[in-house]
Order: sequence, then structure tokens, then C-alpha cells
Amino acid sequence: MMDQPTLGAPTDVRVVSAVGILAHLAIASSFLGTILLAIVAEFLYIRSRNQFWYDTARTFSVISTIFFGVGAAFGTLVEFGLVTLWSNFISLIGEAIVLPFYLELFAFLIEVIILPLYVFTWNKIRNQALHWVIGIVAALGGYYSAYNILAVMASLSMRPPGLEVVNLYQATGQSVVGLTDYVIKWASPIDAWNVFWWGANVFIFHGILAVVILTWSIIAAIYLYLYIRDRKPERLMMLKILVPTVAVLTAIQGFVIGHLQGELVLQDDPLKLAALEGMFWNGLKVDPLTSFLAYGSFNHAFWGYFSWPADVRPPSFVFVFYWVFMVIFGVLLGIWSGALSLWYLFPNFFGRFGWARALANFFEKSGIYLMPFFAAFASIGGAVSAESGRYPFILVQVSSNPSGGPPVITGVPVGPSGLLNPTLYFPVWLAVLVLIVEVAMPSLAVFMVYLYLRRSPRREEVKVVEY
Repeated sequence: MMDQPTLGAPTDVRVVSAVGILAHLAIASSFLGTILLAIVAEFLYIRSRNQFWYDTARTFSVISTIFFGVGAAFGTLVEFGLVTLWSNFISLIGEAIVLPFYLELFAFLIEVIILPLYVFTWNKIRNQALHWVIGIVAALGGYYSAYNILAVMASLSMRPPGLEVVNLYQATGQSVVGLTDYVIKWASPIDAWNVFWWGANVFIFHGILAVVILTWSIIAAIYLYLYIRDRKPERLMMLKILVPTVAVLTAIQGFVIGHLQGELVLQDDPLKLAALEGMFWNGLKVDPLTSFLAYGSFNHAFWGYFSWPADVRPPSFVFVFYWVFMVIFGVLLGIWSGALSLWYLFPNFFGRFGWARALANFFEKSGIYLMPFFAAFASIGGAVSAESGRYPFILVQVSSNPSGGPPVITGVPVGPSGLLNPTLYFPVWLAVLVLIVEVAMPSLAVFMVYLYLRRSPRREEVKVVEY
């Protein structure tokens, strides 16, 4: 009898893991974006006492709870999947990056306890400001959870100061329980807090801004569609909050946080820089554009992608995800959101010009489809650039080459003897089933939101009193 096809190659396992992580990221992003919008809308209600903001805040508090519930369950599934597929990872995180995981548990407890309190106390707490504070605490729990998880992801890309990677097999001829050759340790116990060093915070806030930009772009597109249909003033009120926020955050993301992130990659991982920037040559060569962006001159030379051995280089396709998806689509999102912001915030000024009205009509109708498209693919591009860009190592470190060649790139290998479980082989049909579940979970969350928004409005009985 023929053997059943099995899944065991690092590339195949990475596909299963990547789909699960991106799907979970989509649900988690939706929660963080919608809970933030809920507390912003409630704040506007407290200031204006406009019923529209109250209804909006209450609606998005429920929507955020739907995303949180599905995301929490799905996150558990993804976690067990990662532990199974990348079981060697467990032998590494014990000392290296357990601190943010431990702190994340407390953040999760805040979410679990405070979020239902926020949702089920509408009209139950007389002091609206107190209810708003409860919402802020629920949102902070979610963002602090994201902060700690992103700190772990940042460490995998840029090794924190004081974190040492020891190749146990080279040192003693032994491995850890026959699975991995590597042991990760801090030079000093107090160095464990270095997991939150400056570079990690740049990475963290880069990811958090991307979450808000993505979610609010999608919500803005929905309100834009509704506003074009009926031109209700409350839709315009919402767009005046959503669209300018997306524009401002996109500018900060690109010109401030993105620049700082690029400086870190430039200093700490020249191989990843070569892959991202498409420096597909061997040896040192001047790259005028990167030189100008990094050093303010046009004559700085960089080591090319092919200067390093093939088994060390990250995939070449990260160049497409970085430039086409993240950079170009991010710029286009900034253009669309910026143009609409000017039109909505200064209608009296731009309304005097026929060309401005024509452009606004174009940006409105196309923005329904293009804004969420640009935001989604920019986010995917950033995620793939970060995750695949560090392959085939995690906990990357760069040291000078004594022979004068390109810098030496070291870290923990992603494949066998590094992170991949070498004993795991499961049928391809099971992998396909896992992929189906991974895609179905965010779809389920969206469908639940659809059912909630399509619910029949409650009709209060009017009592007629006869005199």
C-alpha cells in the first residue's frame, strides 16, 4: 500500500503557521480597532450628548466583543498549533522571552473581566464618564496584550541587548532533549527587561498603528458607501473622525515610525535590508536611493543580497511585499485618506472649485473599494516583510567579519535542529483541514457582526393612558 503524503518540510509548515497567524492577526486587529472606536464615540457623546455617538459607541462595543470572543478561542487554537509545529520553540522561550508572555496573561485577564462589564452596563451606570473609564480600561487591556506579544515578535527580529544564543552542540556535543542544539539565556537576570528595549518599542508601535489604520480604513469605507447612498449628516460626522485619523496615522507610520524601523534594520540586520530594498548583487555597491534615505548622501555602498550564502539569505520575494505592498499601497492609502480629509474638513474652501468637487467625487467613489484594499495589503506586506524577512534565523544578530567580507549573520535556525519539530509528520489532508479552519474563523466573526447589525430594532410599547 502506498504511503500517505505527509507534511514535514519547513516551507510547508511555515505556510500553515503563516495562514493561522495572519488570520488571528486580522481578528485581533478588528478587536483593537473597534474597541478604540467605541470609546472615542462615547467620549464624543459625553461632550455633545448627541444620540448618534451613543448608538455608535454601544454598537461598536458589541462588535468588539464579538471579535474578542472569536479571537480568544482562535488564538488558543493558533497557540497550540505553534507549540505542536514548532515545539523546539518551547525550549528557547523559557528564559529568553517568557516575561512578556507572563505579563500578557494579566492583560488578557483585564480584557476578559472588564470588557463584558463595559458591554453589559450600558444604561446601568448613571455616571456616563465612569462607564467610559471602564471602556478605556478594557481597551488598555487589549492594547497591553498586543504590546507584549509584539515585544516577543520584535525580539525574534532584533535580538535584545544582553540576550545570548549558545550553540550547545558545538560547545558540548549535546542537544536539548534531542530536538534543538540551542539554548537562549540572559547575561544577567535583570536583562530580561531588555525585551522592551528601544528597538522593540519602535517595532511594537509600528504594529499597533498598522492595526488601527487597517480597521479604521475598513470602517471608513463602509461609512463612505452609506454616505454616498443617502448623504445623511451623521455619516459625514463619522467620516470626519475616521478619515483624517487614518491620514494622520498613515503619515506618522511612514515618516516617523517607519523611518525609525528602517534605521534599526540598517544597523542590526544588513542582510534583511538587502532583501527588503532589492539589493540583488554580490559584494559592495552604491545604492543612491537607500544611501540618501539612510545617510543623506548618494554615495554610500551596501553589501548586496548575494554576498551571503544561499542557506542564510531570506526569501527574495520579501522585496515585493515590502515595496509594492507595504510602501506603495501605504503611500496610496495616505493619498486617498488625505484628499478626502481635506474635502470633508474644508468643504467651504474647496467647494468653490469645480476641479476639487470632481476630484472629491472620484476619491469618494473609488475610496469605498481602494481604501480597505490599500490598508489590507499594506498590512499584509508589513507582516510578511517582518516575519519572512528574518528567515531562516530568529533572534538575529550581526557581527563584523574579520576577513573583511559581509557581516556575519547568526541566530537560531528556523528549520531542523533549530525551531522545527523534526519528529512531526502529519497527512496533507489534515494540513488542508487546518487551513480551512484558519480561514473560516475570521469569516465566522464577520458573519456574526453581520447578523448583529441586521437584527430587527426593538420596538418599545407605547402605553396609552386615558383620562
